[in-house]
Amino acid sequence: MFNASNIKFFCSKAILSKIDVESMFVLTSEKSISEVENQTLENDINVQFVIFENGQIPVFTSINRIFDKGIIKEKVPYLSIKGQDLFKSLNGATFILNPYSDFVKELIPEEIETLLNGTIYNKIDEQELQNKKYQEFNEIFERAGKKQEGLILLDRYRSKKLNESEKLKLEESVKDFKKCLEIVPEHWQSMVLMSKALQRLEKHQDALEQLELAFKLELENHIIPMEASLEAMHLKDLKKAIFYSEESLKRNPNDFTLLGNHAMNLLVAKKDLEAQETIYKAIKLQPNDSINKNIESIIKDVIAEKRERPTFEDVTK
Repeated sequence: MFNASNIKFFCSKAILSKIDVESMFVLTSEKSISEVENQTLENDINVQFVIFENGQIPVFTSINRIFDKGIIKEKVPYLSIKGQDLFKSLNGATFILNPYSDFVKELIPEEIETLLNGTIYNKIDEQELQNKKYQEFNEIFERAGKKQEGLILLDRYRSKKLNESEKLKLEESVKDFKKCLEIVPEHWQSMVLMSKALQRLEKHQDALEQLELAFKLELENHIIPMEASLEAMHLKDLKKAIFYSEESLKRNPNDFTLLGNHAMNLLVAKKDLEAQETIYKAIKLQPNDSINKNIESIIKDVIAEKRERPTFEDVTK
């Protein structure tokens, strides 16, 4: 007759307050209480409670909850008892609150203890505060992202000049992403998107700082070190540029775009043979890529002294 499967769990401060002080209803064996109507627990009465197969004791906040969804179709013996008295008398038991309703709450012994001593409400307040905080975070993050729409690209640099209105939108997005990081300091996605806005605003040092923070937090995404390498080139920091282009390849070794970027960095750094080997690997992976074929031509011409070595400015155009 009793089935505790397919249950949705739900908890609220209001319900816990109710079960703490008000009368609850528990199912009993007909052997312990002869009548099928409501009974009140008195001293020195032995009561045999109904227990589910999984060991949980069903308990209800009202008589109507016993008959939720028509799972129990006939009258059954039940007992009325204050929540505190019930939990104290069955110390160590696990209860299931309103098991036939849409919203069910399991009460384990540790939680019951916090309910009886009142500390559970502190936990609920903390959880509600956390939920409010994350709701605020999501709203700010979404708002910041919308301000960037059409103004940034996530996989390469966009060189088109910004008008004043577009600059203002990106500056506002930066402020919003900073607010996101005040709420969730290790949210690397906010760092990356902020860096893209800073990049478009030509604040390359600030952009690189955000990417370096994200790089330490997110250990698999290859776009982060690729973007950091580009920002380092803007700052004419060749050592960092090569470090991050190498790191992007460690995360995604067979990406022909990353290989092409790294080959150009090596060429600027006068590491011509390494640049040549790297671009050959990129061409082998994607023979018809026009950008890498152009890089290959540049490397060959530099080695043959047919053209000047590319500069930082050339690489970041």
